[in-house]
Amino acid sequence: MRWYALLALLAGLLFGPTAQAAPSPVTIGSYVKEVRDLDFRANKYTMDFFIWFRWRETDALKDYKPLESFELVNGKIEDKSSVVEKVVNGEHYASARIVATINEPWDLVSYPFDRHRIKIAIEDSNLGADDMVFVDDKPNSRLGDEMTIAGWVPSNFATQVSTMTYHSNYGDPSLSSEARSDFSRFSFALDLDRQTFGSAFKLLSTVLLATAVAFVAFMVKPSDLDARFGMGVGSLFAVAASAFVAAGSVPDSGVMTLADHMHMVALAFIFVSLLISAIALKFEVTGREELAFKIDRIVLVVMPLLFYGWAGWTIYRSM
Repeated sequence: MRWYALLALLAGLLFGPTAQAAPSPVTIGSYVKEVRDLDFRANKYTMDFFIWFRWRETDALKDYKPLESFELVNGKIEDKSSVVEKVVNGEHYASARIVATINEPWDLVSYPFDRHRIKIAIEDSNLGADDMVFVDDKPNSRLGDEMTIAGWVPSNFATQVSTMTYHSNYGDPSLSSEARSDFSRFSFALDLDRQTFGSAFKLLSTVLLATAVAFVAFMVKPSDLDARFGMGVGSLFAVAASAFVAAGSVPDSGVMTLADHMHMVALAFIFVSLLISAIALKFEVTGREELAFKIDRIVLVVMPLLFYGWAGWTIYRSM
């Protein structure tokens, strides 16, 4: 029986499947120099960064030129400069300064008290994960010390390597319809927090003050039509104009931002204040002045508490 086992072992060694060679490692890192031109309406921004590669030549990496074959998954390279290519102790090194336009689907639910985490993904357009795998150079990758973004504070820089699988044969008839391809992906990301909330309060100051003017109308006698209804209608138009200004800073989409909620709720409160003014006027002209004045005194306290209490809680939760 032993010779049968020995024969089976030899057959496995001779005719069994050949072990696949491990993918060749390529060390990759990045240094972010600048982020600018944040455009919420166009869903993009510009990043200026350095990128480098280190590798040793193998069969898979023969004639490997990473500065020519790497691509931005979620962006477009606008300029490539400061190119360096050399060999140090048998290890190849290549680096370049990249200026790119990055597509970013901004999360604007909390706008204008929003914060964002932006991420850049890089893959090689020629070599799949079976031939090459990225190794992130964490010790040397970081944000630039001189980096500043007007109105924003960058932080929490991090790098990551993952494998991206594409389930497609890209229309190639020589491949199965269930074909897939794997690519090593290098990503780096950072947080953007608003430096101050001055611009946010400036954007919302009109809606907050206009609503206050609508509430002040309850201090005017209901029969003074011009003053009482004029304040309410004026506040209505002021909030509507403020809503158009706020909407002009964000893309047209189905997402309701905090600013949108603030304006819609303010419009609702102003409409209710006009409705209450009409009811109070009716009570006064029908001889029930005391009831009209009582309604004014109650809503003068209740409505500001409801509106500004809700607004304060909503802003606090977003911040």
